[in-house]
Amino acid sequence: FHIFLCFQYSEDSCGFEHVFVGESKYGKEITGFHNWVQFYLQEKHGNVDYKGYKAQGNRNTPDEDDHVLNLQFSWKGLVKPVGSSFIGVSPEFEVALFTILFLASTEKVTTVVVKVDEYLLEMVVYRQGRSIGTSYPKLLSSNNRDL
Repeated sequence: FHIFLCFQYSEDSCGFEHVFVGESKYGKEITGFHNWVQFYLQEKHGNVDYKGYKAQGNRNTPDEDDHVLNLQFSWKGLVKPVGSSFIGVSPEFEVALFTILFLASTEKVTTVVVKVDEYLLEMVVYRQGRSIGTSYPKLLSSNNRDL
């Protein structure tokens, strides 16, 4: 947690808030907001307008086997053209995964391409000093289909 919490992404937030809660930058764009639990809660309260997704294969809707989605949505009157999130995993899993990637490199941006089941993912971690500024999974393809 400390790796996420100590970085001040802006004057009133931190890396953890950026990733798990979401922010608006200069009132013009959504940044962060990579957590499915936050997405669910915001949508439940009518604060998120879900626009669409990219998932496995050629289906019209995601199913229980989709664990990473590229989403488009609006929040606080702003549109996020593409945001990616794990779906159905615990916040503890995400913190552990991105902490391992953060600790494995000293580069400003660390990207690792991994294959998990039918997914080809790029895991992305941005470093800000001794802390994580942002981190997210990026769905590159599924079922051998590029997105």
